[in-house]
Amino acid sequence: MRVRRLPLDIQIFYCARPNQEPFVKIITVEEAKRRKSTCSYYEDDDETALPVLQPHSALLENMHVEQLARRLPARVQGYPWRLAYSTLEHGTSLKTLYRKSASLDSPVLLVIKDMDNQIFGAYATHPFKFSDHYYGTGETFLYTFSPNFKVFKWSGENSYFINGDISSLELGGGG
Repeated sequence: MRVRRLPLDIQIFYCARPNQEPFVKIITVEEAKRRKSTCSYYEDDDETALPVLQPHSALLENMHVEQLARRLPARVQGYPWRLAYSTLEHGTSLKTLYRKSASLDSPVLLVIKDMDNQIFGAYATHPFKFSDHYYGTGETFLYTFSPNFKVFKWSGENSYFINGDISSLELGGGG
C-alpha cells in the first residue's frame, strides 16, 4: 500500500447530521472558505463568531479573543468564556485565585496585563490548585500578544505544565 500526502490546499471533513449516514468530504481550502458552513447542521452558523464572554473582558479586545479562540483545542471550542477571577473584582490574592478555581471543572484561560500594558497568559487544561507535583497535559500553552500574537506550545522535553503553591503559580517549564 502506498500512502500519498495531501496537498496543503486540501481539507478533509467528516460530517454527521441527524437522520443521515455520516460521510466524508474532501474539498479545497478555497472551497471551505467560500462556503459559510461546510459541516454544520445549522445553516445560520457563523464560522467567524467569537466566543461569548460572560461578562465582557476588561483586558481582551475582539482581535485577541479571535486569535486565542483559533488556538484552543477543538473539545473546548464553542463554549462561553466565563470570568472566574479578576484582580479588579477579587483583588490580587493568589489564595483567592486558587479558591475561585476550586469550583471549576474545565480548562482555564489565564490573561495577564502588565504595567507596560502587554497582554500575555496561558491556556491551562486543568484549573489552578495547590499541588505537590506538576499536573496538566500537553495541550497547555503559553501565549503573548507582544509584539505579535505568538503561542508557545509544549516542547515535549518534560511534563512541567502547571504547579501551584502558597506563594507561586508555575506554568510551562519548557525545554
